[in-house]
Amino acid sequence: MIVLRYITIRRYQVSATVLIATVLLVSVAIGAAAYLWATRTIPVSVQEPLAVTNYPATISTHPGENMTLNITITDSASADFAVTLRFNLNDTTYQQSYVQFSNYTYSIVPGSNQIQGWLKVAGNAPPADLQLTVQFERE
Repeated sequence: MIVLRYITIRRYQVSATVLIATVLLVSVAIGAAAYLWATRTIPVSVQEPLAVTNYPATISTHPGENMTLNITITDSASADFAVTLRFNLNDTTYQQSYVQFSNYTYSIVPGSNQIQGWLKVAGNAPPADLQLTVQFERE
């Protein structure tokens, strides 16, 4: 059995253990550097696929009437979604006392979707100037 304790390189004597450890360490470092050069970071963006693209600009109705609300929702994804519309007037007391809204869940498919909601004003409702906010929630 031959045991090398030192290796002579030109006029230097190097410990065989240190030489082997250095070679292994350099090999691992080169392998890691090559792996790091092969790694890429790619930005990923998940965007809202639904957009309300058409809705009534103004709504004018009278006490005791029902009003249809035509709304267009565009689905830019390749998936179907279930959507619920949430209607809110800027006067919650008036809304709770005199106005009802449709509370449907709509099936939205890729492309343009024409949906209809409605509002009903009670016959005893006083005149009012209000603002309506319509929010959609994906389920």
